[in-house]
Amino acid sequence: MRNVNNGWAVRYTHANVASFFFIFVYLHVGRGLYYGSFKSPRVLVWSIGCIILILLMAIGFLGYVLPYGQMSLWGYLSSPKCKFYQLTKICNFFSIVYIGIANGVTSISNKIRGIDRIGPHNFEIYSIIFGTLLGAGHAERSLFGGTRISFYQEAKHLSYLSWLHNLLATRGYCNSRVPESNTRLCAGGKVKKVVRLHTWTYTSFNWIHDCWYSNGIKFVPKNIASYLTPLALAIWIMDNGSKSSKGFKFFTNSFTLKDCQFLSKVLHDNFNLKSSVQSAGAPNQYVIYIWKESMPLLRTIVLPHLIPSMKYKIIE
Repeated sequence: MRNVNNGWAVRYTHANVASFFFIFVYLHVGRGLYYGSFKSPRVLVWSIGCIILILLMAIGFLGYVLPYGQMSLWGYLSSPKCKFYQLTKICNFFSIVYIGIANGVTSISNKIRGIDRIGPHNFEIYSIIFGTLLGAGHAERSLFGGTRISFYQEAKHLSYLSWLHNLLATRGYCNSRVPESNTRLCAGGKVKKVVRLHTWTYTSFNWIHDCWYSNGIKFVPKNIASYLTPLALAIWIMDNGSKSSKGFKFFTNSFTLKDCQFLSKVLHDNFNLKSSVQSAGAPNQYVIYIWKESMPLLRTIVLPHLIPSMKYKIIE
C-alpha cells in the first residue's frame, strides 16, 4: 500500500467496492423476500441462492482476515466462531464454579486439556498414587498423550473413596462430583456394588505409567522405596489389605514372586517391618504377610494416616 504508486487508492477502492458489493447482495435478497421468491415453484432457485450467499460471506470473511494488520486481527476476534469459543469457555468456567460451590469445594480451578497439565505435583500426591498402585488402583494411559490414576473399591468402602476424592478435588486433581456406587457384573454372574474415582489426565503422570507398566502388565517399579512413605503405606493398607490372625496381609496377587520378595525387602528397609511372602492359594499368586511382632510398629507408622472407618484393619 505504501511501497507502490497509488497503492492506497487500489486498496481503498477494493475495500469499498467489496462493501458496496454486499450492500447490493443484501438489497437483492431483500427484493426476493419482498416478492416471495422463496415460494413454490422457485424453492430450488432460492436454496441455490442461499448457498451462494453463504459462500460469498465466507469469501468476504477470508478477504477481511488474511491481510496482516489490526483490521484482520479484530475481524477474527469479532467473528461468531471466536465469540462462540469464548462464550463456551466462560460458561464452562462458571459451571465448574457452580458445581464447586454446591459441593463445598473452596479451591476451584478450570478444567484444561490433559496435554496442557504438567504439574508440578506435591510429594503427598505421589505417595497416594504409589500407595494405590500397590493396591487396587491403576494408571490409564490416554491416546491423547496423558495418564490418569483410577481408584477402585467395593461400595462398602465408599467412605474411603469419598475421603480420597475430597483430598484430590480440593487440590484440583479431579472432578468435584462426589463418587457414587454402581453395579458391576463379575465372574460367575455375580453382581457387585463398586465405587470408582478418576483423576484428571496429566502428561506429567506419564512417567508413573512407564514406571509401573510394561506391555500392559503392572509390576513393582525399582524406585518404589523412594515413594513408599508412611502415607503411601497407609493408602496401600486401606486400598488392598486385611487383618489376618495376629498379623496383616497385603493382597499382592497381581505381582510376581520376585516383585513380592522385593516389596518385602523394601518394607524392612524403609520401616523395619518383618514380613514373608506366602502363597495366595492359586497358581503364581502371592500375598505379603506382616509378622505379629511387627504389628505394634505398623500401627505406630500408619494410624495417623488412616481414616476412622479403616482403622479396624490393624487395631486388635
